[in-house]
Amino acid sequence: MSYREIAKILGFYFLAFAAILMIPLFLSLYYQFIVAPSEHPQPHSTFAFLDTIFVCAVMGIGLFWIGRHTKGHLFKKESMVLVVLVWCLTPAIAAMPFIFSDTLKNPFQAYFETVSGLTTTGSTVMQARNYDPQTGQEIPYQKAYGDDLLTTYTFYGTIAPVKDPETGKVLYEGIEAVGKALLFWRSFLQALGGIGVVILFVAILPSLGVSGKLLFQAEMTGPIKDSITPRVAQAAWRLWMIYLGLSILQFILLMITNSKMEWLDAATITFSTLSTGGFSIRNSSIGYYDNTLTDWVIILFMILGATNFSVYYYSLRGMFYRIYKPELWLYLGTIFVTSLIGSWYLIGYEKTLLTTNSQGSFDLFEAMRHGTFQIVSALTSTGFATANYDFWPYPVQTIMLIVMFVGGMSGSTGGGIKMIRHYIMFHIGRLRVESLFQSKTVRKFKVSDQEIGPEIAVLVLGFFWTMICVSTLGVLMYVFDGIDPITSLGLVGCMINNTGMSFRIAGPIESCAFLTNFSLVISSLLMLLGRLEFFVFLAVLMPSFWKEH
Repeated sequence: MSYREIAKILGFYFLAFAAILMIPLFLSLYYQFIVAPSEHPQPHSTFAFLDTIFVCAVMGIGLFWIGRHTKGHLFKKESMVLVVLVWCLTPAIAAMPFIFSDTLKNPFQAYFETVSGLTTTGSTVMQARNYDPQTGQEIPYQKAYGDDLLTTYTFYGTIAPVKDPETGKVLYEGIEAVGKALLFWRSFLQALGGIGVVILFVAILPSLGVSGKLLFQAEMTGPIKDSITPRVAQAAWRLWMIYLGLSILQFILLMITNSKMEWLDAATITFSTLSTGGFSIRNSSIGYYDNTLTDWVIILFMILGATNFSVYYYSLRGMFYRIYKPELWLYLGTIFVTSLIGSWYLIGYEKTLLTTNSQGSFDLFEAMRHGTFQIVSALTSTGFATANYDFWPYPVQTIMLIVMFVGGMSGSTGGGIKMIRHYIMFHIGRLRVESLFQSKTVRKFKVSDQEIGPEIAVLVLGFFWTMICVSTLGVLMYVFDGIDPITSLGLVGCMINNTGMSFRIAGPIESCAFLTNFSLVISSLLMLLGRLEFFVFLAVLMPSFWKEH
């Protein structure tokens, strides 16, 4: 194992990440010294970002110095270790502004929050602190969930409210009481993790003389690694340009279609939509805006974010024959059918929105709007919410839980199992059944122009088996830690599929502040495993990986 080569490239990465941290630093300076404090009374975090940049730069310089005499040649093992290290260490650095600013004092919660951001999961531990109205002393939340056997959760909030210094009136609470630069940083992490911090890094690696092919393949989702150009660095840059172009388009559409939309809201929503992340800077998520056009713009870009980015590349080049893939039509068809069924069940059902406008029942158009929004949010692994779906009919909740595991397309920012794996598994099962009565016939099938051989078939089957095992183990770990089974199942689906959407105590009006440190560690691990699609992460954990052959 060439540790010095890893150290050199990791050092260069931390120096680049320190430069990225300058963006929220400048935003913090803007709100602290330019914008009127009366309009933005939240505490700001200028020194927290400065301290983080210093720590990150020192680490980068130290690691770069250790590997200063190496040529930066990465082989397969080194590439795998580097990918895992980047995904494990980046959240630790990204969490420092939350810790240094005293926004999140528990380091396990801060690490969870940034892992959730970078893996584009979108779950949060940010919840308003609870105070006794008589004494003003902080008290814990006590909530009970369950049907026959109630589980009581006792936990403290994480975010102190912002009060008027003269009257003592609460101005902001919960997520909205967090500094705006921190909220920007929290959402910006999802943009970085959407296409992948490693893919962005691959675009820069050739300047160090490093080949990024192995890093690119370790980072891309799905069983079939389809590079849109022969040169990996060129492919990485083009993916980021497409991502940037779609981001600019969504930002413009949000500003045009909603006159009350502030630029910071539009920017953070864009970061969280195309990355299929789901973080919001409002306590009631997208339900805060209560705007039909805003919802449909977000629905569109959630779908675009979970679409294979090669579709956009080939479309821009006029190569439409290259986008005729069964995975695309399966993906769009699943969205249409599940949204139609979910909306049908909501017609005439009592409204349970996240805003005060919850009187009456869903009519046809409202059912289509909110039903489609929540099901697309679940299927694309975004996790936005406009309604309290915890009170929706069980068939709709069940569809949402199922599509969380179904996921979007491979080569996209979406999580879940991915459509292509379901397609391959179906054909593996079909061919196996046919072989029972046509044993002498040689059967093969293709996905587009690529033949699915035994190697890919075994890889897909291994993925499903690993998903089942890790999900089962995750549910057990949560239950052993005192979480009720329904919430545990929803949490595993949320974390392992990077969805950010769950049920009951972790539902749309709640947060993950109730998680113990043990469950926070389990959740962070599940998010990382899901984002790297198990194999790379698990390979590095195997003792045989570190043996010299």
